[in-house]
Amino acid sequence: MQSYQSTTGAPTTSTTTSSVTPIIWFDKDYLNSNEGLMKIVVIILSLASFIVAQFGPNNGRVSFYCFTSMSAFWISLTLFGLYAFHVVEKMYTFPWILGEFGYSIVWATFYFVSSLLMLIGGGVQTVVAIFGFFACAIFGYEAKRNYIRHQNNEIAQGERVSSQSMA
Repeated sequence: MQSYQSTTGAPTTSTTTSSVTPIIWFDKDYLNSNEGLMKIVVIILSLASFIVAQFGPNNGRVSFYCFTSMSAFWISLTLFGLYAFHVVEKMYTFPWILGEFGYSIVWATFYFVSSLLMLIGGGVQTVVAIFGFFACAIFGYEAKRNYIRHQNNEIAQGERVSSQSMA
């Protein structure tokens, strides 16, 4: 709660509360939202690039890329499930946006480095690198979005309601 003086000299108070639904339920509208679609695209890109990477030679570069893509696949799939079933909304006190910001930065970096390494191999690995650069761009965009949402003091799911009253 913050107090400040209004222009008329009367004290004013501002209250911010979070409005969340405490039950777990499946939200099919999340599948069509921008956040849901980006997670679906990352999941598909990660799985497809992992499968294509298996057709190349087995070396350290491919192993690092496979680690990156499979980790992104499982973590993004888990986050997708948590958001689709509104588990994130139920646990709104956890800093989800900040956590996703960190995850997006790290995996954008992993995808960028592993995709550059895959370009060295040529052939099938070039296709894998292209998938990786697309995934890197999506993770970078998510990081930017989450940074802005964190700066605006938003919560991951639910609503934050502000009200002002004259004291």
